[in-house]
Amino acid sequence: MALTHSLLAPGELARQVGNNARETRLAQNLSRKTLAQMAGVSESTIKRFESSGQITLDGLVLIATALGATRQIAELFKHEHPLSLEEIKQTGRTRGRK
Repeated sequence: MALTHSLLAPGELARQVGNNARETRLAQNLSRKTLAQMAGVSESTIKRFESSGQITLDGLVLIATALGATRQIAELFKHEHPLSLEEIKQTGRTRGRK
């Protein structure tokens, strides 16, 4: 798998997402236990996610919902359409699958 568009390896990216979740939790003045109860996951799941970035997609969605971050999850793979004629000209036309 080529990482041509990211400077982070997959594990580093996962750890960054976990760290972002921890910062959001702390900014909302929530303990791991309280967030776990709100999200419906175990406290150990929260701890593992925040320290290593390891989590299931279901767990990620539950935690994001509890932290009020569902918009970010919903837009994760959202395709951005060009907004201007100049952007359309710059992107060019591609055919078929790669």
